[in-house]
Amino acid sequence: MPSMAAQFNAMPRKNQLAVIWGTPIGICVLLCYWAWHDLGKLGKVNPELATPVIVQRDQPTSLWAGIEETLTQIKVQDDIIARKDKVDRDLAALQGEIKTAQERLPQESEKAEMRDMIERLAREIPKDIGTVELKSVNIVDAGDRGDTRTITFQTDLAGDQDGIIKYIDSLEKNTRFMAVQTLTIRAGTVSIDPASKKLAYGLHNVHMDIVTYVYNPVKK
Repeated sequence: MPSMAAQFNAMPRKNQLAVIWGTPIGICVLLCYWAWHDLGKLGKVNPELATPVIVQRDQPTSLWAGIEETLTQIKVQDDIIARKDKVDRDLAALQGEIKTAQERLPQESEKAEMRDMIERLAREIPKDIGTVELKSVNIVDAGDRGDTRTITFQTDLAGDQDGIIKYIDSLEKNTRFMAVQTLTIRAGTVSIDPASKKLAYGLHNVHMDIVTYVYNPVKK
């Protein structure tokens, strides 16, 4: 079997030139294809590397595209971390207000204590200001859900005008949040004092709905 050199020498001059020029060209084309394919895997690299644009391929699935996506995610996390100190400062500034709000709202277990407070405030009305005689206090639970819900203390009492005004003022200015939602007053009886022969006014009959919001935070 003739050797490759003998076969080459036996070829016409035209064919020999085709082989001489075609072989390196084919090798170059193959190498360029492999390089272009690998550049696609690499992707469009960091411009700081000063890589010629002609050899850069912007592919969404390339290695550098994945690096850029990761860098973007890292930047997002860095921004969140950078805001942490400000969030901590804002939260610390709100702690006082949160504590005050929680202290103003009674908790679920303190409904009976709130009723006792309503009764105590009625007893503490100074006699030189007015008269309040508490008859009954009934608790009505709204039963709604959430961190807070409405509690109504249906209160019946008897009192004169000054005593009733002072009592309402004491309720609504208390450290615990309470508000008189509804108020019904029936005038007291009018009679004549046998001794002085002057008109004597009996105590007014009052019904009021005192509303508060029970604080019962849901454990996270």
